[in-house]
Amino acid sequence: MPEAIAARGLSFTYRGSARPALDDVALSVAAGEIIGLLGPSGAGKSTLQRVLTGLLTGYRGSAQVLGHEIADWGRGVYERIGVAFETPVSFGRL
Repeated sequence: MPEAIAARGLSFTYRGSARPALDDVALSVAAGEIIGLLGPSGAGKSTLQRVLTGLLTGYRGSAQVLGHEIADWGRGVYERIGVAFETPVSFGRL
């Protein structure tokens, strides 16, 4: 069975930036495994999430979700994944 998430040699540089936000990242997450991304501001956590959810394109290396390269997946990926970014969610009325 393929890994749920796999990144190998993953690099991404924002346009106009002198340094890459991700530089040769390797990651392997097995099916059913739960992970958290921890690190200081600017470490690349949100960038990694955005690449793995298809929100950022133009990366180098490999980023696969459920055995498929995320760049080739298309919008169908959103029916198979869920992600929680660090932006807080508040409810005005419960």
